[in-house]
Amino acid sequence: CSGGPSEGSEAKAKKSRSSRSSRAGLLFPVSRVERQLRRGHFAERFGARAPVYLAAVLQWVTHKAMDMAGKISKKSKQQRISPSHLQMAVQKSSVLKQLLRGGVPRRHGRVVPQRQRVASPSKKKITKSKKR
Repeated sequence: CSGGPSEGSEAKAKKSRSSRSSRAGLLFPVSRVERQLRRGHFAERFGARAPVYLAAVLQWVTHKAMDMAGKISKKSKQQRISPSHLQMAVQKSSVLKQLLRGGVPRRHGRVVPQRQRVASPSKKKITKSKKR
């Protein structure tokens, strides 16, 4: 047996380092988001998972906007996504529109009434009675 206490430490030293983004399965940089959170002085302290969650949210919003803009550009038979395509994508999506407008959905508060449909005279359906 040539194994000794140094063999275990060598295995730890050879272990490759991986970024927090790759560990979380994200494309957006978690470290950069954390740095911006610290520089922004939004809070004195925040949890270790906060920049990971924020990076995931930013990636989702970007993916959704770019996906919709890509579909719009294909529809208009263009190869490139232009700013107008992004603007139309945001206008079409109620989620993106509300998020980028700055509106926060309220849970408590006044309920906005929905428009009532005007009842149009409809023909009554004649149902046949079932024989038993």
